[in-house]
Amino acid sequence: MAQQSTIDTAFAQQYGSMIYILSQQKKSKFAPRVRRETVSNAKDAYYDRLGEAEVEDITTRHPSTPLNEIPNTRRRVTMTDSHTNALLDHQDKLKMLIDPTSEYAQVQSMALGRKIDDKIITAALGTAAAGVDGTTSVLFKDESVSINGDGTVTTLGTAATAAGAGAVADMSLSKMLVMSRLFHDQDVDAEIPRYWAATPKDFEDMLDLTEIGSSDYNTIKALVQGGFEYYMGFNWFYSTRLLEDSTGTANRTIAWAQDGIIYASAEEITSKIDERADISYAYQVYSRMSCGSVRMDGDKVHECMNKNS
Repeated sequence: MAQQSTIDTAFAQQYGSMIYILSQQKKSKFAPRVRRETVSNAKDAYYDRLGEAEVEDITTRHPSTPLNEIPNTRRRVTMTDSHTNALLDHQDKLKMLIDPTSEYAQVQSMALGRKIDDKIITAALGTAAAGVDGTTSVLFKDESVSINGDGTVTTLGTAATAAGAGAVADMSLSKMLVMSRLFHDQDVDAEIPRYWAATPKDFEDMLDLTEIGSSDYNTIKALVQGGFEYYMGFNWFYSTRLLEDSTGTANRTIAWAQDGIIYASAEEITSKIDERADISYAYQVYSRMSCGSVRMDGDKVHECMNKNS
């Protein structure tokens, strides 16, 4: 009777020397493009705003000194905490032949970076805490403007609609021109960097526009490696985390001047790797942060709704 071969037990198995991190957004895209603040030992942070001064003509000699109050207002940022944790048994590390703890911390940091974007997006389009103690609520529609899905423009106090008076449409040159005008109408300082976060589909639609794709129209070469870098006064980048409208038919892209949104951090992304004696000395990879965001100036933050499919 022939013996069964067991030579396969001697075959060596080869393992990769590193962990492959799957495709994902690796850091916050919004945080470097808004006003950054640091908060120390506080749950809430307040930022004062100064409005326009009034000027009077001098029409007589020795006039009384005028008293023209300059409006002072305030916005509040509330710190919210976020964290994530993973456990790795000592036996797991032995079996994997590599030390994956640093990669675990990297992936956690990436996740927290995406969380930062979610907080900034929510603050940009959400309700701002205003007033002396931050108890006054300012809705997006009451100080910022929306370009509806059909290209029409809302008035202050009016909520945006995906389609407006007509069918929701793709991103267009007309919508970009309207957005540019909104910033000019509010006398937003042209020296303040302006940004526009759009979806990958918006970029696809824009790259198909003759006015953008043709160098005859675009002397500053907006096409950069299949995307945009700078066009029509805005620095463009894409985000897959933008919100949809309530009907789910349109994406809410955001255009803003850098100091129109504040991102405040009480604790930057911090990771700790240690052994847990209470869980058989498993390795714990723990990451956390504490931060918040607020729309600082509605004149500098607007949205444009575009077809999402």
